[in-house]
Amino acid sequence: MRFILHEYISLLKEDKELDVLITDLLIGMNVLPLSKPQRGRQYGVDISAIGTDNEDGTKKIFLIAVKQGNITRSNWDSGKNAIRPTLNEIKDTYISIALNKNYQKLPKKIIVCTNGEMDQNVQIDWTQYIDKNTKENIEFSFWGIQEITKLLEEYLINEKLFPKNFQSLLRKTLAFLDLPDYDLSHFYHLIENVFEVNHKQKKKVLKTIRLSRLCLSILFKWSQDIDNLKPAIYASERCILNCWDWLQHNGLFEKDYALREFYKLHLLKREIGITFFNKISEHYKTQHSLYRYSKNSLEYSLTVWEHIGILAIIGLTEMKEAQFQYLNKRGVDKEIEILLGGGSAIANTLNHLIKLNPPSSYPEYDEHSIEITLALTFFHKATEYNMAKEWVHALSVGINDAYMISNFFPLYRSNYERLVDIHNGNENSEVNSSLLLATLLEWSIVLDEEVLYNSIKKTIKDNFPKVNLQIWFPTEETESILCKQDYSRDSGSTKYSIILHEKMEEYKKEIFEEKELFKESEEFKIFKSGYDLIGHIASRHFRAQPLPKYWRDLV
Repeated sequence: MRFILHEYISLLKEDKELDVLITDLLIGMNVLPLSKPQRGRQYGVDISAIGTDNEDGTKKIFLIAVKQGNITRSNWDSGKNAIRPTLNEIKDTYISIALNKNYQKLPKKIIVCTNGEMDQNVQIDWTQYIDKNTKENIEFSFWGIQEITKLLEEYLINEKLFPKNFQSLLRKTLAFLDLPDYDLSHFYHLIENVFEVNHKQKKKVLKTIRLSRLCLSILFKWSQDIDNLKPAIYASERCILNCWDWLQHNGLFEKDYALREFYKLHLLKREIGITFFNKISEHYKTQHSLYRYSKNSLEYSLTVWEHIGILAIIGLTEMKEAQFQYLNKRGVDKEIEILLGGGSAIANTLNHLIKLNPPSSYPEYDEHSIEITLALTFFHKATEYNMAKEWVHALSVGINDAYMISNFFPLYRSNYERLVDIHNGNENSEVNSSLLLATLLEWSIVLDEEVLYNSIKKTIKDNFPKVNLQIWFPTEETESILCKQDYSRDSGSTKYSIILHEKMEEYKKEIFEEKELFKESEEFKIFKSGYDLIGHIASRHFRAQPLPKYWRDLV
């Protein structure tokens, strides 16, 4: 386990990674940070904190300068972030100018913290410096990667919180991570074990969530190292879902400290999504780009649908973060404009992915209604209504053409072997039931496109007159399993034999009436808390039918 931590710490950047980890470590040591890590240190200090020094039991002020990499002759005394000038600045300026007068009487411990080591030819300079500058109320310390790893093991990942079987699961996860078909089963088991305990004490609650974040951070860094970020996408979804479920079942939504810690996990998931987007976005702008990641045309189609869902979740996360910032700041500022601009960029990229990869118009499974709902919801939130209308039209034409030309209709129950047999002509498609067609029909109403509604209706009447149109609705018990499994299979109820109204307004009226009847989801915590993104993530991750509330509230 120490080796894994050592390797993980060595990968961290100084800004917003190593400094954040050190802050978490201090909290684990019962040392309270006085300042949050931010870009650009203040008079040499990245983190200031107050607490009892476990080495001598004395209450002290900790003044920490965070550096990346080894301390060498070249960065000891010269350069922008040289060590000696930083120490002088803390000693001569920070303590007298920036430190609160109430704290100036306390002993100060100035710490140089790095995810490297101190070169042997610098250690003499270091020793001479601290001998000369150590006073009755000022001392110095060096935390290199070995010391940080040791402290993490002692204060954040002790045996009680992170037993050997947890460590074994993490090792196996990292060992199998570069295998193309690895299903992350060890990591999922690890995260389930992390959240298996019931805690009410603040300290234990914080440690549990931080531990899950640390595990996800390690997997994320390993994914970057092997140049394959998709496992991190799936792992981040499972972490956020398990954490939400744990908070709900432990009654922790009323605890601000728990929600703040959950929000940090959300931010890590967002970072993983943006990193994935930045890496692969240009591929989406090339014709048939996703074919290179597939063995054949059928796998190409399934890859396209998978990426539509992933990209839609990344976009919805950006829109949710913009909403959080707006509510927090009670208005639009530059940061929110950047988030909205990022959402627009993701929407344009998703549009390129759909238009430049033809399988996006030919769903293979009925459950691809999940990706359709995610992408159309994102387009709607990003006010890209034309993109949504064009795709709904392309889908209705694609489903029609696939049946007329190849006698293929999206499989109601997903089965890869059967899908292969149908495409090879060894078996015929069954046109019995469809949630997908009903979803498209309702999205034409959301988009207020009567021409589109009539076109889809005509396609259904002419080519699929006997198809049983259906929509799944959640019931009260759905919420308790929403973040654990395919909730639409194990809960809820399905509306069968949906009537194709001649006029769109008649169908719209029926939707309004049903919204009054099916109100269960309105009481779900994901909607009452404003973090409805959870439902989208659960739907994609567990391959569960989307909650109709997402699009019906837009009608």
